[in-house]
Amino acid sequence: MSLRTAAPANLVRALKPRAAFDELADIAGLGSDARRLCPAVAIPSGVQRDRTALSAARALVLEAGVVLLRVKGGPGHRSLIIGRHCPGALISPPGPDEVIQALTDTWLTAVPGSVLAQLLAVPAAAERVVVGLEEALRRQRDASRSLSGIRHVDRVRSQLLELAREHGRVCRDGIRLDLPLTHDLIADMVGCARETVTRSLEELDRCGFVTRRGRYYQLLVAPEAISA
Repeated sequence: MSLRTAAPANLVRALKPRAAFDELADIAGLGSDARRLCPAVAIPSGVQRDRTALSAARALVLEAGVVLLRVKGGPGHRSLIIGRHCPGALISPPGPDEVIQALTDTWLTAVPGSVLAQLLAVPAAAERVVVGLEEALRRQRDASRSLSGIRHVDRVRSQLLELAREHGRVCRDGIRLDLPLTHDLIADMVGCARETVTRSLEELDRCGFVTRRGRYYQLLVAPEAISA
C-alpha cells in the first residue's frame, strides 16, 4: 500500500523518522512486526488521494506537511474543503465522496485495522487516539466556521486568520503564510467563486489587512491579533 514509488525521489529522501506514530506505538508497546504493517504514504504537494489508494488503512497519522480534506463536487455541487490537518494529527481515511489533498509535500503513516485494534487495547494509547480524533473534529469545525460570514470578504478574512494561527510565521511587519495558496483554493475553503475571492483579497489589500509578497501572502497584523 506504500505510495513511495509515486512520490518524487527528493520527497522520499526528505522523510524523517515518523515521530508521531512511533510515539503512539511506544505507548502501546507495539513490536516491530506490528510497526512494519504501517507503511509510509508520501504525497507530493497538490496531489490528491482517494480511499481506493488507502483502502487498507483505518487511520492515518500525519507525520509532516499539511493536508486538506476535500469533498468532491458532483452534479450541481461544487468541490469544497471541509478540513485541514497539521503534523501529529490522527485522520480518518476519506469517505466515498472525499479525497485527501496535500497542500505541501506530505508524509503519513497508514494504520491498518489490526494495528489500530492493538492501540485501542491499551488505555493510554486509546486515550491518545480519542484525543487525536477530537482534535481532528475540532479542526474541521474551525475550517467550516468561516462559512458563517454573510459577506464574502469576511469569510476570506476569517479563513486567512485561521491559516495564520496554525501556519503563520511572525516577521518584521506581520504574519507570513508560507503556504501555496491560490484564489481557487481559498474559494474552495470559503465556499464562493474564485472571482469573488479575487475581489475580496483586493479589498483586504486596500484596507491594509493582507498583501502579496512573491509567492506568499502576508497578513499586516500584529501577532496579538492572530492569537485573539
